[in-house]
Amino acid sequence: MLTLRLTFPWGRYYAHPWGLNPTRLREAEWPPSSWRLLRALTSGWFRANSGHAPTSELLSLLEKLGRELPDIAVGPVAFSQTVHWQPNFGAADKDARAAATYKRTRHENHFAATASPVVFCWKNLALDERQRSLLGDILPHVSYFGRAESLCNLELTDGDNFPGVGWCRPCLSNGEPIRRIAENCRDVFCPDPRNFQAADLWSRRSRRDGLDPSAAPPHLVEDLLAHQPLPDGGRWVSYEMSAGWPGRWVVRIAKSARPKASRSPAPRIAHYLRFSLQCRIPVPLKFTVPLADMFRERALAHHRSANSDSNSFALSGHNRPEDVEGEHQHAFYLPLGTDRVRSDSLNELHVWCPYGFTQAEVEALMRVHRLDWGSGKHPLKPVLMAIGNTVAEGCPISIGQNSSRIWRNSTPFVPPRYFYTGNLHGAKLKAKDSPEQQLVLCLRQAGINSTGEIRRLTPSGQAQKSTPPMSDWAIVRAPEGEEEISTGGVLTAVHVPSASAKTEKTRRIGLFFELTFDAPVAFPTPALGHSCHYGLGLFVPWNI
Repeated sequence: MLTLRLTFPWGRYYAHPWGLNPTRLREAEWPPSSWRLLRALTSGWFRANSGHAPTSELLSLLEKLGRELPDIAVGPVAFSQTVHWQPNFGAADKDARAAATYKRTRHENHFAATASPVVFCWKNLALDERQRSLLGDILPHVSYFGRAESLCNLELTDGDNFPGVGWCRPCLSNGEPIRRIAENCRDVFCPDPRNFQAADLWSRRSRRDGLDPSAAPPHLVEDLLAHQPLPDGGRWVSYEMSAGWPGRWVVRIAKSARPKASRSPAPRIAHYLRFSLQCRIPVPLKFTVPLADMFRERALAHHRSANSDSNSFALSGHNRPEDVEGEHQHAFYLPLGTDRVRSDSLNELHVWCPYGFTQAEVEALMRVHRLDWGSGKHPLKPVLMAIGNTVAEGCPISIGQNSSRIWRNSTPFVPPRYFYTGNLHGAKLKAKDSPEQQLVLCLRQAGINSTGEIRRLTPSGQAQKSTPPMSDWAIVRAPEGEEEISTGGVLTAVHVPSASAKTEKTRRIGLFFELTFDAPVAFPTPALGHSCHYGLGLFVPWNI
């Protein structure tokens, strides 16, 4: 058995099916093509061996991979697109050229958004030691898959047990691959197991006889445009998708509609939504609160436009219903940086509401298609990836499903009350309102009564691998005791209600803590302290 695991750090895969005119494209290629995988491996080899002709070892490896159709494992996916406008000078008339106003051509850039790995598994394939070593040398040089925006990591792994994914298997008739028309089948372009040759990945067979093997062949796609739509050695094969396709695996964007008037309360259909944040430039962690606040305001605006006579407690926290018990029952908007490669930027937004969302509230959240970030030149696009009642597997936030003795906050904990007097340079600590005491009070209010130890983390004393690095926030000198001591306080933007905007400070001191309990505890709420509904004070389990 041979298994390759493909992951997308940015959570998106840009590619369109082979030979399909982009103007006819309605969604990205899915599942990813095994033909595309072999071309990526070939490209990785050429990248590592620039200027060299393909070796016999490479040809043998590629042909071995192409002689069997792999099973492909994929997880939940959302299909989306971005639209770009290309200036078209040639189509502009004389007056438009003189005024420098050119006609524009619309381009749709389709992609699949997924946080799950894509796994290719050849169950009957065994590589010898040299071939396995060659494959291992190629994999680090495959840095993108499909279009160049699809940054990827490709690694060799073992087994076929990958939680959270479903297996897609080729359709066969008497052992031969076939194409089938069915709702649970999708066509995938693959190497033809019967007659695939490695050189089919980069050249046509009819041109191969008179071609110098040490010379670069014509570009395969350009060569095919004037001759045939498909390359030699490749064919379309239908893959039967995993059980429940597409309803269980494809996240669809709801069509908003004004609900019919009803005297009975609307049922709550979900507690949790997960969005991928698609943006051409990274959004730094320090913009956690402004980003969450912007998303909330857009969702509320959509809800008001579709439900003019209805107020949403779940989205806003106002107009508390009679059946709500306890605090912090409305929505938490939690921007997160889950990408290990870019841990200093926000790439996802998780929305969780203990009270629950109605259909109208879910649709309002799903209709937030664009956030005009900064100057608006690089808008941020939220893409829905999951919806349900529980937090997605592998998500760092915790709402009672994870237990640990050690917890750390990955975003600054801002005490609910000011804990210093005067300005920052001559400040003195309010003894009864120390950050530690306020953190203990927040823990008690959340229902965590276990005993333990609180340790404040500082830039010089904090352990390595802490999340996030404090350099991502504005470090300030925060007071401790009666003297001013550098304690690792950070200055961070906080949420300010519009009614108190004139009197409330928009930036306050936050701190990072490590909590060590005597026994494992589970946090019933993901965040604590000031602006916890906007991503501050987010505590996560910590394993040292």
